[in-house]
Amino acid sequence: MDLVAVAGWEARASALTDRLIELGVLVDPGWIKAFKDVPRHVFVPEVLRGGGVISASDPEWLDLVYSDETLRTQTIAAGEGIGRHEIPTSSSSRPRVMAAMLARLGARPGHRVLEIGTGTGYNTGLLGHFLGPDHVASIDIDPGLIETARHYLAAIGQHPHLTAGDGAEGWPEHGPYDRIIATCAVTSIPPAWIDQLADGGTIVAPFDAGEAGPLLVLTKTKPGEVTGRIDPYPAHFMPLRQRADSPLGPGQTTGFTEPGIPAYGTTTLNPKDVVDVEGTDLALFLWLHAPGLRLASAPGRVFVHTDTALAQADLEPVEPGRWPVQQRGTMRLWDTVEHAYRSWLDLGRPDPSRFGVSAPRDEDQFVWLDNPDSLYSWPLPVPSPL
Repeated sequence: MDLVAVAGWEARASALTDRLIELGVLVDPGWIKAFKDVPRHVFVPEVLRGGGVISASDPEWLDLVYSDETLRTQTIAAGEGIGRHEIPTSSSSRPRVMAAMLARLGARPGHRVLEIGTGTGYNTGLLGHFLGPDHVASIDIDPGLIETARHYLAAIGQHPHLTAGDGAEGWPEHGPYDRIIATCAVTSIPPAWIDQLADGGTIVAPFDAGEAGPLLVLTKTKPGEVTGRIDPYPAHFMPLRQRADSPLGPGQTTGFTEPGIPAYGTTTLNPKDVVDVEGTDLALFLWLHAPGLRLASAPGRVFVHTDTALAQADLEPVEPGRWPVQQRGTMRLWDTVEHAYRSWLDLGRPDPSRFGVSAPRDEDQFVWLDNPDSLYSWPLPVPSPL
C-alpha cells in the first residue's frame, strides 16, 4: 500500500491541527503548517492496542492515527515468569504533548536541532518541515527504528541526519546545536548535551520524576552549564535507554527486587493523601526525596516503592488517626514519604513551577526551590554507565 497516497488524511490532519490550536499548544504559523502538512499515518502503519495490532488495512486505523492520542508501535518483554510483561520502547507521542514541547523549544529558521529519540520519525518530520531537513539531526539507540524512520522520512521527501547510537552521548558531528529536544525521559542532563549545545541554546526534555512527569526547559547560561525552571506540563515518556534490547533506562529494573524482612509499624499520615498523586503538586516533591519512587494501589492498601525499597500502608486505620505500615528493603521508604509530605505542607504546598534545575557539566546537578541559592535543594541521580 502506498501510504503517502492514502485518501482522506489531509482533512483529518487539518482537524487534529485545529484541535491543537483550540487547546492553545499550537500558535506559531510555522508549526501549524507542519502539523497540517506532515502525514502522521506514514510513520505509524501499525498501532499496538489491546493486545493486538491495528494496521492500515483496518477501517479504524486512519481515524486512530489522527486522534490526539499516544500510539504504541513497539514493545519489548521484560521480567521473568509470571512477572514477565511487555514494556513499550517506541511510540508516536500524543500530538498535544509534541506541540507543547516544540513550542517550548523556541526553534527558529536557521537553527540546528538535535533530537534525542528518533522513534517513528514523525517528530523528526515536523522538525524537518519547520527548519529544513538539513538542519535536523536525530539519534536513536535502536538501529531498526532508525532504518524505518529513514524510510518513512524519505517517502515524504525528507532526508535529515539520522544515526543509531547512545542518545546520552549526543551527536557532535553536526553540532553545536541551537536546540536539543529529547523524546525520552531523563533524571539528569547528560554532559554531552551541555557540551554540544550552543551558548544561549535551549534543551527541552521530559523529566523522569515518577508520577509527576513535568518538562525540563533549560538554557545554556554559561559555558559548561544549563539551568532553568521545571515546566509542569505533563509529559510522560519512556526513559532514555542505553541498550536497544532493553526497555529500561539506566539503573532501572522491572520492579522491586529487595525482599528482606519487613519492619512493622504505624503512621499518622493518612495513606489516602498519597494514594493518587499523578499530575499533582505533591508527586514531584515525593520523587525528589526518593528518586525512582513509584506508587501502586490494591483494595485496601497503598504501595510505595523504588527498585530496592517497598512500603505498604493499609487504608483502614487501627485507631483514629493511625494506620498500619510495613517497610522493607534498603530504606524505610514510608518514613521518607511521611517526612516529605510534612515538609511539603510546611513549605506551602509548592507547585512544580517553583522548582528549577542547575546542571553544570562537571559538578553535581540539583533541583532547587524558588532560586538556585535557595536553602532547599535536592541532588539529581546520575545514571550509572553500563
